[in-house]
Amino acid sequence: MPQSSVICSTHPEAETRLSGPSLRAFLIKVVLIAFLLRVVGMVLIHSYRMKLDNDESAHIAASLASGQGFSNPFGGTTGPTAWLGPVYPFVLSGFFLLFGIGTRLSVIAALLFNSLLSSLTCVPVYFIARETFGERLARWSAWAWALVPYTIYWGIRWVWDTSLSALLFTCLFLFTLHLAKSSTARGWALYGLLWGVSGLTNTAELSFLPFAGCWICYRQFRQGKPFFRNATVGAVIFFATLMPWTLRNYLVFHKFMPVRGNFGVELHLGNTPDARGMWQVWLHPTQNVLEFRAYQQMGEAAYAQAKLHQATTFIREHPKHFAFLVFAHFCYYWAGPPHAERYPWLYEVKTSFFFASSVFAVWALIIALRQRLYAAELYLLLLLSYPAVYYITFAHPRYRHPIDAELLILIVFWCTQYHASRPVKRPPHAAS
Repeated sequence: MPQSSVICSTHPEAETRLSGPSLRAFLIKVVLIAFLLRVVGMVLIHSYRMKLDNDESAHIAASLASGQGFSNPFGGTTGPTAWLGPVYPFVLSGFFLLFGIGTRLSVIAALLFNSLLSSLTCVPVYFIARETFGERLARWSAWAWALVPYTIYWGIRWVWDTSLSALLFTCLFLFTLHLAKSSTARGWALYGLLWGVSGLTNTAELSFLPFAGCWICYRQFRQGKPFFRNATVGAVIFFATLMPWTLRNYLVFHKFMPVRGNFGVELHLGNTPDARGMWQVWLHPTQNVLEFRAYQQMGEAAYAQAKLHQATTFIREHPKHFAFLVFAHFCYYWAGPPHAERYPWLYEVKTSFFFASSVFAVWALIIALRQRLYAAELYLLLLLSYPAVYYITFAHPRYRHPIDAELLILIVFWCTQYHASRPVKRPPHAAS
């Protein structure tokens, strides 16, 4: 599709980039304004008043802060757990130690921390957009992340790893772009370490790892550069980062659990004879007394295995129903699942914007692929790989947030294409 004269030079070499003091001043301004808006939002919606009664992350953090170790994800005394990755509960336990377990002050501290992480995401958003679409679009993308209410919401509404996961994943996407052009052993080592930390925070993000790694190696191969040794260094560091927690899980549960051990439960929550494509929250141990008792009596590993058996039996015996559920999960992931709102019109508005953002992002990706813009195929690999696990389990708007930065950049790119006049020239470094 042709492009407007205003944005006719969107590839990185065609525009004067901000650098030095100007760049630092711009990024500091964007981050500070983003943080201020998130604090104001937290005050306006009174999210600091939230209760953490059904928050598994908070329960584990409370156990850590009280000296009971990484355990008790549903409250009470249920023993050690691998229900979640360890990073965020350990961070949250620090706030509980400083300000009291589950107190108003500790909730405020956690939300401010999440808001800071969400604000800092403006920085990798800027650099990703600059590498792939140019300086002007990079500035617009950074401002969009700072100002759009949807990106603000997750940092101030959930005491969870959502904002941390988004920041880590956005940094990983940027690092992938960097290594594709300049691959060193040190760079790969840092890349492996960052992937390890990300996996210990949100294991779903690891679904993109093999695609990102192969894309880097392919780009290096096409440039005639050696990559095998450096990539091996990254892989070793990645597995070394996961190893201590994996070993802990093996010693505690006597079975192989790389990070988390509740996949069977997640699969069961989305796949039963009564499922219609939504998260069956009433089957979750935090909501169902019978399920909690079963979890408590059986132990976490046996309970998760039993749920995995129930889910796989259902899938094997009802393949058509499962196929329908996969399609429903796909639709709900990109359009937003049905949910209750205080005002019916608000549901319509939120769902419409959520679905429109997915449509425009995919539309923009198609344009980028047709114009053969740099890293367009990496965006494609991301959209194909990351959501896949949620198609077979269940969808929730929060599960899209780690890739919202890339979707937002694509949407901003689409906006620049609306009044087009001539095609973008292919950037020199994207030539194959």
